[in-house]
Amino acid sequence: MVVTSSVAIAGVLLVFSLLIIPAAVGMIYGSVPARQLAIGWTVGTLASALGLATSFILDLPTGATMVCTFGAALALAGLLHPLLHGNSRGVIRMAMVTARWSAAAVLAASALLFAAAPRADQPLLDVAENVFPGLRSLYFSRTEQATFADAGAYSERYRVAADELNNRERRSRTDGTLDDSALARLSSYLKSYGEMRKGEQFVMAQVRGQARERMRWTFGAGLAALALLLAPLPWRRLRPLRRQDAAPDTRT
Repeated sequence: MVVTSSVAIAGVLLVFSLLIIPAAVGMIYGSVPARQLAIGWTVGTLASALGLATSFILDLPTGATMVCTFGAALALAGLLHPLLHGNSRGVIRMAMVTARWSAAAVLAASALLFAAAPRADQPLLDVAENVFPGLRSLYFSRTEQATFADAGAYSERYRVAADELNNRERRSRTDGTLDDSALARLSSYLKSYGEMRKGEQFVMAQVRGQARERMRWTFGAGLAALALLLAPLPWRRLRPLRRQDAAPDTRT
């Protein structure tokens, strides 16, 4: 009865996360029922509290946030168990190999995407440029850099002006200091600033796309080479084989 009513109230994912994941963690780390119950209750309480707090702080859906929190708790418990009860060196080595393969796969996919569609969204390169804006100087010309910077400055100016109007409109709606015609003018100004900002962002996207299309093969080849270097391939094993194949046969 409790499970059936809880599914109707909270949803099937949250209910079965509460039922299964704390018990699974208790079975992983506990050898007797008393210890398993204690671990399960502790994990369930902490994961529920963390999920509720995260949902409140970040203003996220409560049920989905708690389900993700329970999933993260189970993944963390599974990752820590070999380190605590097994061959820690082997686990660390396997984790490093997995991380290298994952990074190499991401770089290879980025290289293919950059070569095939340079004007499309490039998640890896976009993140790198947001963190290190100086990377654009590697493939932007001086004219493109000036145009991109000018459009970015105007876009930021329009954003600041729109934020100020939004705050003014919010205060006026609360205080009642502006009439309907003034609020209508504020709304029209906000729309104008939004359209102008979209225009500047379109210019930035066009300049970036033109520069990336010009450097598509160079950057694609560089990312592919970096992926090969990062992948944990047995390069040392290949060298002796090449030497043996190249050595002349001196047998009679």
